[in-house]
Amino acid sequence: MKFFYNLFVCSFVLFNSLLSQDGNTPTNFQVDAASIGGVQLSWETPENFRRQWISHSNLQYFGGIGAGSTPAFYCHKFPDSLLTDYHGMLVKDIAFVPSADSDSASFQPLVFETDSSGIIPDIVGRTNLVLSAPKVSFSENTAFENEWNTIQLKNHVPGQSIENDVIPSTYEIDSTKTLWFGYWLYDYVNFPAGADIGPANESLGNVIIWCPVGGCFESTLNLSAQDGSSLNFDWLLSVSLLPGNNSEDTREVILSNSNDNMISNSSMNNYSMENVKIDIGPIKDNIWMEPINLNGRDISNYFVFENGVVADVVQPDYVNFNTTTRESSMLGPRNPGVYSYYVRAQTADGLSDSSNVVSVELVNTLPGSFDMIAPENGINISVTSSNINNPNMFIWTNSVDTDGQELTYSFEMCSISDNVVCFDTSMTERILQLTNQSIIENLNLTNGNHDLSWTVDVSDGIDITTIGSNGADSIRYLTFAVDQLELDIIELPNRYSLSQNYPNPFNPSTTISYQVEKSEFVSLSIFDLNGNLIKNILHQHVKAGPRTVDWDGKNNYGQNVSGGIYLYSLESPTFSKTKKMILLK
Repeated sequence: MKFFYNLFVCSFVLFNSLLSQDGNTPTNFQVDAASIGGVQLSWETPENFRRQWISHSNLQYFGGIGAGSTPAFYCHKFPDSLLTDYHGMLVKDIAFVPSADSDSASFQPLVFETDSSGIIPDIVGRTNLVLSAPKVSFSENTAFENEWNTIQLKNHVPGQSIENDVIPSTYEIDSTKTLWFGYWLYDYVNFPAGADIGPANESLGNVIIWCPVGGCFESTLNLSAQDGSSLNFDWLLSVSLLPGNNSEDTREVILSNSNDNMISNSSMNNYSMENVKIDIGPIKDNIWMEPINLNGRDISNYFVFENGVVADVVQPDYVNFNTTTRESSMLGPRNPGVYSYYVRAQTADGLSDSSNVVSVELVNTLPGSFDMIAPENGINISVTSSNINNPNMFIWTNSVDTDGQELTYSFEMCSISDNVVCFDTSMTERILQLTNQSIIENLNLTNGNHDLSWTVDVSDGIDITTIGSNGADSIRYLTFAVDQLELDIIELPNRYSLSQNYPNPFNPSTTISYQVEKSEFVSLSIFDLNGNLIKNILHQHVKAGPRTVDWDGKNNYGQNVSGGIYLYSLESPTFSKTKKMILLK
């Protein structure tokens, strides 16, 4: 069989008649590159998970800050003037960094909405609390020091305890209101609140709500600093946003520093700060932390489907405070054929709908043609007792494979004078050395003249080339004249051998010939290229002499195996040999 040697990749997009509108489905799925050497795929993160984060912090960790053991609400404030770009977006998660300088602290995530920036959140009655999350602490191993803790926010039910808040956030930002987010900090000593390197967004990123007996008031780190010293930092806090029903813009904004002092000392009312000692713990130099805890991912996996079967499982590639806009998968070498691909996202809601489908056709390039070099066609070789061990060099030019696959040459020599007897061997080199003695033994030649043929083909593991550059089959002939040699040379006993299967390549079946020197236990088995057993062909005692067996391309379970290169191996107590064969599909 002849095979054309060209390569083309044909891709086209088959769109689903109606893609899911729930926002969980990957979009813009495409094939970036495709060949039998591999397929590169990519897609956009589902709309719901193109997560944005807002914060007043520069996100670079500086150290821990504490106020003795005084409870307080540590938060960021976003007045209406800063929420324009986020109107209608969903607030989903809160992330913060606890310091390692306190081993007993408890953190209660809270999000408040007030009518204006001049109204302090109701920390005690929580009348304007919109979102909450379960308390986390070091002692319960639910808060983790010196790293970003990402916690899913829940809708708060007015008039009920936080413990009853179980529905994931559906809260949408109202840009006419003021948003406050942070954590109530209590049960601590030393410096549990993580802060950035500054400078502070005064009255925005360094806000503290104190609630002593008699009411609550708003302050900042700089206003509350012990002995009037400056603590020019912001809390390491952020909340994640997703597109909502009323949102128009999903761009990322990390707010620049603004040093406008919006709160004066008079706003502290008449509360005495004598019992509040805000100070900073040990400075942490050169610490950078990935802002998102991997456990906070809402997409656990992407499943890449090939012809309806999962071919790859990809974890989301989250970078810092943002998801990447595109994810990717690289699939390894493929056999030629038509393949259809799509991807689905695994979320808390289960598997998403399928992305658009992309189909590609992969076509293998045949190994390049090659020519016989030596010996010359029609040469006469006279064999005598004096030159029986002389070598004969069989040489051909190299074949080239544009796909970069490893090439295997198969050499076959046959006696065609009388009954056809052949032997073959495989190699990766383009030169084979055979002595006169080995030719006589392999072909069971007797005294006299014998017409011999020899041919070479080359395989890339999929296709085979047998055509030389001159357009003719790569086959040559020679005359092998065996002089009157001693009987013990030409009358050879039965020997061990394993011949090349025929036909090769084959579909659906092939014949394997072998020979054993004496009666003994013999095993003949089929393996894939990874060494996995496919089929036990033979496992028994056999008598001396030549034998043949057939293989129908099925495994030990009676199932048809896929096309490709397989190994067949003959084993006995005194002999072992393995050869390759190619099953076409």
